[in-house]
Amino acid sequence: MSENAIDLTPEEIDAIKSQMIASDDALVMSEFFKALSDPTRLNMVHALLLHKWLCVSDIASLVELSKSAVSHQLAYMRINKLVRVKREGRKVFYALNDSHVESVFALALSHIKE
Repeated sequence: MSENAIDLTPEEIDAIKSQMIASDDALVMSEFFKALSDPTRLNMVHALLLHKWLCVSDIASLVELSKSAVSHQLAYMRINKLVRVKREGRKVFYALNDSHVESVFALALSHIKE
């Protein structure tokens, strides 16, 4: 198959379609990117990259928002598997869910700095 700008054959269309992600996966992926589409949440991700476990009050101080606003954002991020939680007594701490979140953030940052 050529990389020139030409119309594809029906067979080429079918071959590409067979390799595309499933609709369910596309939906989950779009929610993941939506969770990263907010500047506040990106700042929170970056803070969690710089210091693995942070409590709500520390995150609130770092991003200059109320604890309530940060808790709301963290709940959304948790639903979308960006962060994980651990409790120590009355305190709740958050960290990035896994290295994939770190990689996506680092790759996006590298891309915009290019």
